[in-house]
Amino acid sequence: MKTYRVLGLMSGSSLDGIDCAYCRIEEDNGKWRYEIEKAEVIPYPPKWRLRLQSLVLQNAVTYLKTDTFYGHFLGEVARKFIQDNMLEGKLDFIASHGQTVFHQPENQMTSQIGDGAALVMETGYPVICNFRTIDVALGGQGTPMAPTGDKYLFSDFKFCLNLGGISNISCKLDNKIIGFDICGVNMVLNALAGEIDLEYDKDGSIARSGAVNMDLLNELNAQWYYEKPYPKSIGGGWVTKIFLPIFRKYRIQIEDKLATAVEHIAMQIGKDLKSIYTNEYLNKEDSHSMLVTGGGAFNRFLLERINFHSPVPVVVPDPMTIKFKEGLLTALMGVLRYRGEVNMMASVTGATADNCGGEVYLSMVNKMPVI
Repeated sequence: MKTYRVLGLMSGSSLDGIDCAYCRIEEDNGKWRYEIEKAEVIPYPPKWRLRLQSLVLQNAVTYLKTDTFYGHFLGEVARKFIQDNMLEGKLDFIASHGQTVFHQPENQMTSQIGDGAALVMETGYPVICNFRTIDVALGGQGTPMAPTGDKYLFSDFKFCLNLGGISNISCKLDNKIIGFDICGVNMVLNALAGEIDLEYDKDGSIARSGAVNMDLLNELNAQWYYEKPYPKSIGGGWVTKIFLPIFRKYRIQIEDKLATAVEHIAMQIGKDLKSIYTNEYLNKEDSHSMLVTGGGAFNRFLLERINFHSPVPVVVPDPMTIKFKEGLLTALMGVLRYRGEVNMMASVTGATADNCGGEVYLSMVNKMPVI
C-alpha cells in the first residue's frame, strides 16, 4: 500500500476563499481510499478579492506581478495552515490549483495564477500546480478535473455533480468517464445576493420566497452555450461578462431574480442529465444516484428544484466532503502527477489523448524524488 500526505489548495470562481485540505490518500492494488484529516476555508481579504476580480481587465505586467504575488500569498496561507495544525514533517508536498483568470480552450489558452516557485519559497515544501495546460495543448477543454476524483475516489456513484461557482457533472460509463461544465451556480446566486448586501442566500430562503419570471427564465435558457454538445466548458469570464448582465435588464425584485436563477440552474442540470441518458444509451430503469458536493449543496431550495428536474435522486454526503471535495481533488491530481499517471482524461475533455498534467517545483529543504 502506498500512502501520500498532501495539502490541496483550491480557489474557485466564486472567490469565497482558499480551500486548504490536508488529505491522506492511499492506493492498494488499484483500490483508492482517502481521508480529509484537516481542512479550512481561508477567506480572501477584500483587497485580494478585488484584485482577482479585476485581473482579467489588467495589462500583461500587472498579470505577471499578480501571478507572483498571489503565489507568495498562497504560500503564506499554506504555511500558517501547516503551523496551526502542527503538520510540519507530516506533509509530502503541496498541490495547488491556483486561480483561473483566462480560460479559452478554443484559443488553446488557459491560465491559473499562483506561481509555484513562490509557493515553494514560502513553505519549503515541493509544489505541484498548473494542471490544465497540457490538456489544452492537446486540443482539450482542460476542465472539468472533478471526474478524475469521481473515478478513483467516488466510484460508487454513477453521477457526480459539483455545485461550485460553476457546476460540472461526471458520469461513469462501462469503459470511460465523461464530464463537462453545465452553468454558473454560486457565481450567479452570490452576485444576486450581493445586490442586497448579503454574502449568499442561506438555504435558498430568499429564492424560495420569490416567483419565477418566465421572460427572464426563457432568456437565460436560450444562451448559446447550452446548445453545445459535450465535452464543453465555461470560465468565470463567461458568467460575469455575458450571463450576469442579463439579470440587470429586468427591473424585478431580487427574490424573483434568485427564484428564476435557481429554476434555471435546476433546469439546465436536469436537461444535461437527460441528454447523457439519451446520448450514452443509459437505461432509465436502472437504479442510479447522483452525489452532490460544493457550496451549492447547502442550498436546500436549489437541491429541491434539482431533484424535481433530475431523472436521478440526489445524494448529499457529509459536510466535510461537500465543502472540501475540490481540495481533495487537487491533492489527488498532484498524487497522480507524482506517480506519472493519467490525471486528465480525453473522454472528459475532448483532448487527442489522455495526459498527465502539472508543473513540479522541487524544494531544497523538503526534497521529493525527481519525477
